[in-house]
Amino acid sequence: MTFESMIPPRSKTVLEVTGEVAEDFQSTKDAYLLIQPDCEYTVAKTFDGIEGKFDSILIQSSVIGTLPKDELVELIKSAAAKLNERGTILFALDNIAFADNIMAILQDQPPKFKVTLTKDELSDAIKDAGINEYRSLNASRRANVPRQLREMSKNEPLIFQHILVATAEELPPKYLIQSIVGEKLVCAPVRIHRPNMFLTTEPNIYTTSSNVDQPYRIFPKEQYENRIMINQRMTFPTFTNGVKFFESMKSQGYLYLEEMDDHPVLWEQSYEKTAFINFISVHAIQTSTEYLADYLRQFNPNVKIFDNQLQKLLPPRNYDEEFKQEDRPTTIFFGALNRDKEFEEILPVLNDLAKKYGKKLQFKILARESLFESLQSENKVLVGDSRIYEGQFVPYERYERELYTSDIALLPLQDNKFNRAKSDLKFLECAACGTVALTSPVVYSDVVKDGENGFIFYDTKEFAQKLELLIENRDKRRELATAAYDYVKHNRLMSQHYEERFDWYKELFAKLPELTAEAQARIDKEAPRFKDEVPVETTQRIDSPAGNNRQLAEIIIPV
Repeated sequence: MTFESMIPPRSKTVLEVTGEVAEDFQSTKDAYLLIQPDCEYTVAKTFDGIEGKFDSILIQSSVIGTLPKDELVELIKSAAAKLNERGTILFALDNIAFADNIMAILQDQPPKFKVTLTKDELSDAIKDAGINEYRSLNASRRANVPRQLREMSKNEPLIFQHILVATAEELPPKYLIQSIVGEKLVCAPVRIHRPNMFLTTEPNIYTTSSNVDQPYRIFPKEQYENRIMINQRMTFPTFTNGVKFFESMKSQGYLYLEEMDDHPVLWEQSYEKTAFINFISVHAIQTSTEYLADYLRQFNPNVKIFDNQLQKLLPPRNYDEEFKQEDRPTTIFFGALNRDKEFEEILPVLNDLAKKYGKKLQFKILARESLFESLQSENKVLVGDSRIYEGQFVPYERYERELYTSDIALLPLQDNKFNRAKSDLKFLECAACGTVALTSPVVYSDVVKDGENGFIFYDTKEFAQKLELLIENRDKRRELATAAYDYVKHNRLMSQHYEERFDWYKELFAKLPELTAEAQARIDKEAPRFKDEVPVETTQRIDSPAGNNRQLAEIIIPV
């Protein structure tokens, strides 16, 4: 098991102490460097001879698993002395009660784990060393657990490793970032889940999320001193429903935010009938582009832009090895939601090139099956699953894998109000996969330097010329793709930006009473129009200390 998702991604100096490990041991180093490539990552068997200070220290089980308490406490103190300000220590402890370990002992076989230390004993030693534990996680693994053992130990036999995280710093107040997710497949991972995952590596930041059609709780201040509610891509059925939600947030002392990363123009009627209550009733709005922020400020002046960033790079591609494969076709990738018109515009060019190059050119298509069928090539692959978004969606790992094994990605985008509000995320994904992008100027002209890290086309004639150049000139593909990869590596990784979100949240909390008064004033201005409106009763529920309130938020599907 590796621990790259548990190390605070801001860490640029990391020490991993492994002890004596098995041949199949895998260090966290390679995986973490794809998240934070600017890190100086040191791997050592022991602390002997280690100098300097570190942002994070990872101590593997074989280092601590059999230490007596006094030695363990001294080791933890010594490690803590090597931490930079805001530094963290991660302890990975094999679980002595894991089923495979217990069964080996019962059968007079050597134990699977060389460990005598329990999780509670480690936690006590951390406390005795004078540092503060702030996270405790369990990693589970499938195992054949006899029924009697399972009943005796509950879930303990399935836990193969405990992970405890601590800091020498005084722990800050607890923050809860709570999200109601309106669109869970495409937008939520980029805008909610991945940034929140990074934030939870920091002390006393907790996150939770629920889909819009699920019940969710209102957490008391006694449990989390600072609580944030983020509504992602939703509209309320009535103005009154939106006001009731605001009143619930206000009475409970929540910071109330809206997350929106598409232009509302396609759903304008839904918004207009409620006086844009989603935007006027929140304390602030977070969004993804300057164009969209300019639009949203007419409803609420408190708008913050968080550009879309990537969670990680993929390993650099070995183009030399790829070029040695003489029978390997040049592969073109097209994949995006609702790009039917864009695909139809470039389809004649694709069909001409498919005819010209035959099997030397392969197409991977993530789109509606009807578009796939219109491509006149025998060497084509339909990537999408027809059961989800009509074939326009696959799990992200599959999307990433198909892009990583392609040479050229097509990113056409028509010029209209909705598209101008989109982000450059598709280009970033191509760049991280080492795939050269051929793009429209809409959205991408700010990030693509034509002829340096990609190509831009302004009409179908230029599209055909530049696409054929990329098909013919693999060295040019490598040059552009390498420059794009380096751009993302140094500028557009989430590890370089995630703390900006939390800094903004803290700024908003500092003026929460003022922001609440401003939101109330915006609501009061529109309220006379809806004085006779009756809120819609639905099945969605807020569980709160005051009882259950019925609310509804409708999903906004991405386009």
